[in-house]
Amino acid sequence: MRALRRAALLYGAAATALLGAVAVLGDGTATTYAAALVASWWLAPALVVVPVAVALRAWTVLASVLVPAVAAGALLGPYALPGRGGGAADLRVAAFNTSGWYGLGALDELVGRHAPDVLLLQEVTGTSRRQLEGAHPRYRHRWHGSLSAAAGTPGVDDGDAVWSTLPIVAVEPVTGLPRGARPGAVVVLDARPLGGPARLAVLSVHLASPCLACTPSGRRANPAGGTGEAARTRVAEARRYAAVVRELARRGPVVLGGDLNSSDLNEPLRVLTGDGPGGGGLTDVHRAVGTRPQFTRGAGPGFARVDAVLVAGLEPVADAEGEAGGSTHSPVVADLRWRR
Repeated sequence: MRALRRAALLYGAAATALLGAVAVLGDGTATTYAAALVASWWLAPALVVVPVAVALRAWTVLASVLVPAVAAGALLGPYALPGRGGGAADLRVAAFNTSGWYGLGALDELVGRHAPDVLLLQEVTGTSRRQLEGAHPRYRHRWHGSLSAAAGTPGVDDGDAVWSTLPIVAVEPVTGLPRGARPGAVVVLDARPLGGPARLAVLSVHLASPCLACTPSGRRANPAGGTGEAARTRVAEARRYAAVVRELARRGPVVLGGDLNSSDLNEPLRVLTGDGPGGGGLTDVHRAVGTRPQFTRGAGPGFARVDAVLVAGLEPVADAEGEAGGSTHSPVVADLRWRR
């Protein structure tokens, strides 16, 4: 028993110190970035230690795990709340990073099972783009962004895409992104066929990759640089997209989805969903109506939730994680309702 108390005290002290480091250093180091990304895993034990410490009247242990327990409750507690979302949906959006590209099987599964109205795809390479031509003709309206390498970003040969059953009426490039960022665009859809507005702005986004073993040049190149530089690039991207969606939201509903390389404790997601100055004011559909934790990065189960659908001017109804196995990511499927 004494050994268990020591272990609990050590865990509580270490978890509290790591939370402090994440708060101070943010995504600027490999350790704090990774710790924030997988925080649900190392904070969850605190929720078990607390009731055991209370039952055993181990007040010192309770005090040591109090901070990580509060953080774990904030991260995981909402999934236990009843009555999250539900009801009829007007629009279904799926975000899917096709990284690794194992062929059309995963996309066939996603479309066949969930039939999203809008598909936001990331890491569409030259090879996969050729294979995607003609696939799933129900998505008559398609936009494919420039491959990053073709757009002057060395080391990355992929781009984003938007497939839609709704007509595309405009494509507006996103300017002002930092060096090392993938190109972005606002794809404007006419949502009236689904009872929505004439203008629905959607963005398929892939924030800078955090490849910890990559370098700015060489065999494993990362256009966003090393860990600290990539973190700064992601935050700068998030701030620019936050400014873009704030302006877009004045004209109609907005959907931003994709691989944010950011989880709940990482700064980019907080910037995009923040309501204060510089925040995007977007609603994280999963945080609003998700009923269980999602870990979209890595094959079932993954280790972190880096893929998300964020909205403004739309009401979240449901959020689900699609089947993994066709990519190094699993897709996210969000059901939404027009605000009347």
